[in-house]
Amino acid sequence: MNKLKYFILKSFSLRLTLYILLTAATIFVITLLLSYYSAYSHVHSEAQEKAEVTLDNTILQIDNVLNSVETAVHNIAWLVPTALDNPEYMYSLTKKLIESNPYICGSAIAFEPFSFEDKGRFYSPYSYREGDSIVSKQLGTADYDYHYMDWYQIPKLLGSKYWSEPYYDAGGANLIMTTFAYPLYDAEGRMYAIFTADISLEWFADMVNNIKPYPNSYNFMIGRGGSFLVHRRKEAILNETIFANSIYSNDEVLNETGHKMVDGKKGMTKLDREGHKFYLFYAPIKATGWSVAVACMYSDIFAGIDHMRNITLLVALLGLLLMTLFCYYTIRRQTMPLKRFAESATDIAHGDFNAKLPVIYSRDEMRILSDSFRYMQKSLKKYIEELKDTTAKKERIESELRIAHDIQMGMLPKIFPPFPQRNDVELHARLVPAKEVGGDLYDFFINDNKLYFIVGDVSGKGVPASLLMAVTCRLFRTVSSHMLAPSEIVSALNNALADSNESCMFCTFFLGILDLKSGELKYCNAGHNPPVIMGGDGKVEFMSVNSNIPLGLMEDFAYEDECLVLEKGTSLFLYTDGVTEAENGVKELFSDDKLLHLLKENCNCSPDEITDRVMAGVVSHASGAEQSDDITMMCIKFK
Repeated sequence: MNKLKYFILKSFSLRLTLYILLTAATIFVITLLLSYYSAYSHVHSEAQEKAEVTLDNTILQIDNVLNSVETAVHNIAWLVPTALDNPEYMYSLTKKLIESNPYICGSAIAFEPFSFEDKGRFYSPYSYREGDSIVSKQLGTADYDYHYMDWYQIPKLLGSKYWSEPYYDAGGANLIMTTFAYPLYDAEGRMYAIFTADISLEWFADMVNNIKPYPNSYNFMIGRGGSFLVHRRKEAILNETIFANSIYSNDEVLNETGHKMVDGKKGMTKLDREGHKFYLFYAPIKATGWSVAVACMYSDIFAGIDHMRNITLLVALLGLLLMTLFCYYTIRRQTMPLKRFAESATDIAHGDFNAKLPVIYSRDEMRILSDSFRYMQKSLKKYIEELKDTTAKKERIESELRIAHDIQMGMLPKIFPPFPQRNDVELHARLVPAKEVGGDLYDFFINDNKLYFIVGDVSGKGVPASLLMAVTCRLFRTVSSHMLAPSEIVSALNNALADSNESCMFCTFFLGILDLKSGELKYCNAGHNPPVIMGGDGKVEFMSVNSNIPLGLMEDFAYEDECLVLEKGTSLFLYTDGVTEAENGVKELFSDDKLLHLLKENCNCSPDEITDRVMAGVVSHASGAEQSDDITMMCIKFK
């Protein structure tokens, strides 16, 4: 007996628990537990059955539609080999497929390159719904190379039919869709085309969103990689994954559930989302590998039983009042040291790390708490000192990076116009690094009435790229003073950079030498983006350049010179991929087409106006999105 008494007196938490439970157990346990948990179990089973039946019916409808699409494609595909001598007849087959199945919004027969001599590399008759009519067009172009699309590559590699992950079909029907791809083979077993059928994702969304077992239920559907295909937030579709959401909310249960859904499993789990409890029911769509889920709010399922619980609680209020009066004095007496600890913690939070702590003589949890507070004081002091040291080091590094930025920018020509005494050429250049220092470069000078100019882009960003950029610029100045041919200069730079290139970095590079008397332009390209040539007549197009390999990858590579003659009034626009690959908030690229369009509108402007307007166009396209790569532009006008 004495040992039990000693144990109770020693444990503060046990004493407090006993004082509360002895009063509450008699009032609540018998009244609530038996009735509540019995009703809870019944309602839970009923809700699970209701949600699963609704979900299974929806998936059955989806499977029926997908099967009907596959059957429609299979029933028409046999006509393709019978009409290979008449390529134009393929348009009729795609239209016929769309007419035969109301769920299909588009269809294409995408042929292998050069399947027809008079059609060239790309031939893909494509039909799609536009309002109440069906229109057709040739899908494949140099800008839309369907041979590298997932819906073409994957069934080709697998050798079987395939449902693609939903995607936005830019260049085709211009909507979010999923594609059923059916490979076609000749008599020798070689694949010569892919027959496709497209289904709009809006149809899936409407069917999934019709799942409403309870008023506040919401639904979503994910693809094979966890991306949201249907979601109550439209901005999350194809842009977010269930795994990213679980990481953002630090929800291990959601992360585990996402893996089960991706693995094609069926089940139920409990979630806490946005302050509410949910039951999540999920099941796979076997034809596509996707998974559909419906989330039912706890309050919707257990509204009735919660109402009963509330009535019971009201009856028990009298018992709670009696228990409160009894416990008030006891708890207040037992928690008095906690109040003092709270006051000391407030002082510590305001910076007084030497705040006095209450003295505890007992040997229970209060003593442990006191020791923990004292340890916390010492740890905070040490942490503050370490934080000051870390902050000082960070500020020093940032200062050094600012100095490195100024040094790097100082290495580049920055006085414009650079040749005010000459009336035969205008030039303007601009470099905007993505970080404090970057890897883009440009340079130019005139020697013997010839304009030497370069634009380059070093792989990577930051300090390593800036060092290689500095080396490349200095080497260009040195080597070009001894060699005349662009290919000789580029080869010398390549050999110098490739020698002892342990970091495997490289630099895309374009070098031009413009004779300011004759207009003859000799140039050599090393894996860089082709410049844009803007004629005096308003014609704007990419220059024809050999790709070659970037600098620094392989010694003794045989670079070749190229040549063209510029007419008076012709401008050249050189740039790095930071211009055409600038992204906005939804990962859309600025693109070559937008660059050509913008240059065509401003082809008669001066070089400084052209670079300013292209930069403004890139900034407008980004719409506030963070710059992901260095941006460099150079515009030269031969007058």
